Amino acid sequence: MRLRGLFLALGLMLAPPVAAQDTVAAPVLVLDIERLYATSAYADSLRAAIEVEAEALAAENERIVADLTEEERSLTERRPSMDVTAFRQEAAEFDTKVNDIRRARDIKEAEINQALAEVRTRFLEDVRPLIGAIMVEKGAVAVIDSRSVVVVVRITDITVEAIARIDAELLDQAAQE
Repeated sequence: MRLRGLFLALGLMLAPPVAAQDTVAAPVLVLDIERLYATSAYADSLRAAIEVEAEALAAENERIVADLTEEERSLTERRPSMDVTAFRQEAAEFDTKVNDIRRARDIKEAEINQALAEVRTRFLEDVRPLIGAIMVEKGAVAVIDSRSVVVVVRITDITVEAIARIDAELLDQAAQE
């Protein structure tokens, strides 16, 4: 009995430490999809043009708000000297103008949001084969989103590896488009 315990202890001492392994054989790997999309240079490249449009829209909105504020101030200052009917007509026209501008701005904002959603969908479609390749290389049968996991062994998280591979393999393609 003591001899068996000695052999077991000797075997454990001679075995390579688990912490020294780069990967762990796991049937399920974990991926932080939000982090993947937020920090990948490839995702940044896909979002870049839309973010320029969004910034332009924001700047245009600021200019429009300043113009409308000035127009409203002018109408308010002129009110005491205006005929009541003329003031009401001008105020109604101003309100209509503001509502028309707001609708147009809302449409443009919705278009930008739709474009961002389409970019995210494209990104996920583009990276799926690379994530699948990592899964196969690691001998796993599934990759799940980290938000669905309560407890995980950190070494099964492939997010950093996936970001590096995505940027290495897809970023050049995006630059050429």
